[in-house]
Amino acid sequence: MNDVRRTRDSEMTVITSGTMFPNASHFSIHGGTFTVVSNDEKEEIQKWLDAPDCTTNFQAAYDKRVEGTGQWILEHPEYIKWKQGPESNVLWIQGKAGSGKTILS
Repeated sequence: MNDVRRTRDSEMTVITSGTMFPNASHFSIHGGTFTVVSNDEKEEIQKWLDAPDCTTNFQAAYDKRVEGTGQWILEHPEYIKWKQGPESNVLWIQGKAGSGKTILS
């Protein structure tokens, strides 16, 4: 049974149960369009949203390293302070494109 409720600015359809979407319950549609996608489309969207595979970039950066690369940061007082701090601390390194951040990783 669909329950149509009017709000100040738009119409909201609340789906409590029904046969159109037998595996779905307790969702609402607020204005706009509700689109049903196939499993293939869902998989394609999921692949598009997934994080990229970083192994290629990592390997390319690793191959460019030379002995002593990034040693300066390991001796920097801020790095030492971070390293000795609690595990929950985050070390944020920023720099211009091409400054070597990826090579440090």
